[in-house]
Amino acid sequence: MSTHGRDDARRAGQLPAMPERRRLLIGAGLVAGTLALSGSWVRTALAQSAAAADVAQNANFLALSRLLTGWPALDARMGERLYAALSGEDHRFASQVAALADFAKKGGHANVEALTAALDAQQDELAKTLRRIVAAWYTGVVGEGPNARVVIAYADALMFQPVKDVLMPPTYCQAAPNYWVAKPPMA
Repeated sequence: MSTHGRDDARRAGQLPAMPERRRLLIGAGLVAGTLALSGSWVRTALAQSAAAADVAQNANFLALSRLLTGWPALDARMGERLYAALSGEDHRFASQVAALADFAKKGGHANVEALTAALDAQQDELAKTLRRIVAAWYTGVVGEGPNARVVIAYADALMFQPVKDVLMPPTYCQAAPNYWVAKPPMA
């Protein structure tokens, strides 16, 4: 019997409806919907897991940075930016930060100078990582030469913090143009 003949016979009530086909289509639709929703859930769960890992890595980097710079109150947002820039520059950076933090914790060094001396003697690669982190915090720049990028504004870089109440970083104007030609006020 041809397909056209079957449809006519079905309409006339001579053949039963095809519930198997309907069940198959409904089942396939349900499976496709479930997979779509579960895929979305899996992507969301992975994104949340990655975000949690990033938060932990940034917190560890900030804690290590406090030790290395000697500054107890470092800005967390600047730390995130520096960590992202340094990680983007070197794919091994995250593992080096973890190894450096572990070395510092196990060594019980009194200060960054003792830690640097121990690293210079035992772990040259970690000593370079230490210096890159300190240089990034103090200058606000990550990278060298044509690849150098300013990540922290010079006014916020640590090298200008001790004198920020008196001096401004180069290229920053404290007042109107040519303010330096006026006689300073008497104290």
